[in-house]
Amino acid sequence: MKIIKNVIKWALAALLLVVGVLGILWALNAPSQFAQDSESLAQLERAEFELGSMKLKFEDTSRATPALGKFEGASSRTLKGTIWFPQGESTEHPLLVFSHGFGSYHKGSRHIAQYLARNGYVVAAVNFPLSNMRSPAGSPQLLDIANQPGDVSAVIDKLTEFNSDANHPLYQRIDTQQVGAYGLSLGGLTTALVSFHPDFQDKRIKAAVMLAPPLEAFSDNFYASNNEVASLIFTGTLDRVVPEAANATEVQARHPKGWFLSLDKGSHLGFANVGNPIRWMNNPDDLGCALMDRMLTQLDLPDRWSKVLPNTQNVIQDIVVPPPCPDLPGEAMNGLKQQWFTRIATGAFFDMHLRKADRAEKASTFFVRTLSQENSEVVIQAPQ
Repeated sequence: MKIIKNVIKWALAALLLVVGVLGILWALNAPSQFAQDSESLAQLERAEFELGSMKLKFEDTSRATPALGKFEGASSRTLKGTIWFPQGESTEHPLLVFSHGFGSYHKGSRHIAQYLARNGYVVAAVNFPLSNMRSPAGSPQLLDIANQPGDVSAVIDKLTEFNSDANHPLYQRIDTQQVGAYGLSLGGLTTALVSFHPDFQDKRIKAAVMLAPPLEAFSDNFYASNNEVASLIFTGTLDRVVPEAANATEVQARHPKGWFLSLDKGSHLGFANVGNPIRWMNNPDDLGCALMDRMLTQLDLPDRWSKVLPNTQNVIQDIVVPPPCPDLPGEAMNGLKQQWFTRIATGAFFDMHLRKADRAEKASTFFVRTLSQENSEVVIQAPQ
């Protein structure tokens, strides 16, 4: 018994040592703050409202959940998540819907949602039934991507119902004429599909922000199918999971009416909440790629998006999509600072397109000129 106690004692001591070392590395790797008198810092610290939140859960009986992996299928789709909103304000606010990435969950990038809600947006996010980190299929299932744009539309429908229900806390709190969508990684693709794809597009969406989306295979017909939505593709030069060169740089010629923002040395995981606690890593995508390798090897995946999604109007090029995670040498941007850039740029973009008058004008000035003038890491390309 004494030996067992000693083993436990030394194991706990070793664990505390590891945690302590990681804590020191994390503390020493604090990013440099934005300049004291800069507009970037003012935007980062902006918080017009107290933050409110509530759980969201409903069943969409109009659509089925397919049988994938260990999941036997269901005749409906159950959507669970969270709504963040401005607390204590009775006026209407624009609605935003967030889409999480493959193997993540609806709170995976909550730092953005909370920032947006504190600045006058109602933000809703749900776990996609089969691609989330706790998928009932046994492992996240990428092939359910074809149903995820419908999930986004279902969330918009449900929040619209809440806005009309005199007994709901969000009654007349949502401006249903000003709706936006944003997402990260596979969620960025989900946002693109619900914004542009002829079979999935939701015309209620006025503005879309796609963070590190896998768009390599989508043609110019894809973006031309909806010229009404204002869009931003937001990427990082050291993204190993969804490399910028193929999924943003090459896309610019196909989507001349879109905005593009590139973060020098930005990573994939740097957009998510996890980018902060692992900011001491040389590139947090090394961890992301290890997890991707583990998840993707468990799936029988096609090598072309055209086998997964409808190719209506030739919106998808028939090309083999290369595997993720090429070697990209170099030290990535500090994860916390990348989060800062993500919040202020996303907030300004939505303000540009979902707000009016003075607020929209100020947001446009900051996004179009000031953001890149104050920060050399930011490169913005405007629509042609």
